Amino acid sequence: MKPTAVEFAVEQLEQLIPSGHQLAIRAILEQAKEMEKQQIMKSYKDSTCQFSVDARIDYPKSAEQYYNEQFKNK
Repeated sequence: MKPTAVEFAVEQLEQLIPSGHQLAIRAILEQAKEMEKQQIMKSYKDSTCQFSVDARIDYPKSAEQYYNEQFKNK
């Protein structure tokens, strides 16, 4: 699976960050990854909802399942 933009940034920055600052920066980057995940899942829900004629119809898959299939590192 391809990494998200934030995951790519985490991988690259981990190689450059001095060891004394890694924990603080990792916490910020993990928060950014979670924010990005929520944005991706919201976009999926919004786009799936647009095509639903009846709001009671279930999504083909949950937003969490979509995110995990597309972006979760295995």
